[in-house]
Amino acid sequence: IPAAFLAVPMYKTMGMYGLLNNDWALVLAMATIASPYAIWILRQASDKLPVELDEAAMIDGASPFQLFRMIYLPLMVPSLIAVGTYALLLAWNEYLYAFLLLSKNTAITLPVALGNFLSADDSPWELLMTAGFLYALPPAAIYYAFRRYMSSGLTAGAVKG
Repeated sequence: IPAAFLAVPMYKTMGMYGLLNNDWALVLAMATIASPYAIWILRQASDKLPVELDEAAMIDGASPFQLFRMIYLPLMVPSLIAVGTYALLLAWNEYLYAFLLLSKNTAITLPVALGNFLSADDSPWELLMTAGFLYALPPAAIYYAFRRYMSSGLTAGAVKG
């Protein structure tokens, strides 16, 4: 479901709970949008892990927490990094929900501020381009830092055809 279809129900829900103009409204909205994709990717990645790992760890006397921490977590790192990077980039570029849910001038996000800056009567384009360039640096740096995990994490659990 595209995020735009959920904008009006999300706005009404946040208004009903008194969360409009609150940072938590945006956090909850972004968690709601990114969750289905994250669950799908992590489910596929966890399905590829062999059941024999459970059996071998239980025979060796590992507790369920040790099994998770020592076996599953290291094997899921590429998928967790891919999902985390995707969620971070999705939240970083969010304009619609930030514009709807945070309407106070003191609580706007950078994409909304750039949009407001652009809609001014006489926008100084050199400042707008500089702000856009600086705005693009953190996602590029994050992607560059985790680039080796991205392709392996997003294709984890894929079936070769």
